[in-house]
Amino acid sequence: MNVKREADPVFWISLAALSLLSLLAGTRLLHPIDLWILRTAQSGASEGLDTAAAVFSLPGTLEYVVAATLVLASGLFITKRRALAGRLLLAFAVTGLLEFAMKLWLPQTPVPPEAARSADPTPILDVNYPYPYPSGHMLRSTILLGAILLLWPNRAARVVLLAVLFGVAASRVYLGVHWASDVIGGALLGIAGLAWAFKK
Repeated sequence: MNVKREADPVFWISLAALSLLSLLAGTRLLHPIDLWILRTAQSGASEGLDTAAAVFSLPGTLEYVVAATLVLASGLFITKRRALAGRLLLAFAVTGLLEFAMKLWLPQTPVPPEAARSADPTPILDVNYPYPYPSGHMLRSTILLGAILLLWPNRAARVVLLAVLFGVAASRVYLGVHWASDVIGGALLGIAGLAWAFKK
C-alpha cells in the first residue's frame, strides 16, 4: 500500500465530507436521525455495556492521547522519521484547534443531559462547550490509532485497532455524551489530519 499516494485524495474527500456534515449538523437537519440512533443505542442498556463503554472511552481521553502521541512521536524521531513525527504533532494541534472552534460556534443541538449515563469516565481536563460537534474523543482516537495502523503492517493488529476505533465511536453515543453525527464529524476531521500528516 502506497500511503503517500493514497493520502492526498483521502485528505480532500474527508475534508469535503466534513464540510457537508458540518453544514447539516449546524442547521440541525440531522437531529431526528441522531435522536433515533441515540435511543436505539441505549435501548439495551446494561451494567456490562456501561463498563465496556467506559473502557472504550479511555483511548480518546486527552491525557491518554497526549502521552501516547508523545511516545509515538519520540519513536518516529529516534527512527529518523522526524518529519512525520512533526507533522503528526502539528495535525493533532491544528485539528484540536478546529474542534475547539466548532464546539464554540457550530450550533449543533446539545445532547439532553438526561441521556448521559453515569459510566462515562471524567477526564482530568474537563472543558464544557456550548455545542457537542465534533467528538474530540473520536478525533484524537482516529489520528492516534490511525497512525499506528498505518505504521504497523501486522494484519491482526490492524483488525484490533479498527475494533477499538469502532468501540470508541459506539461508546460516545451509548454513553449519551455525543450524537452519531458528532462522532462521524470527529472521525472525518481525524482522517483529514491523518491524511495530511502522511501525504508529504
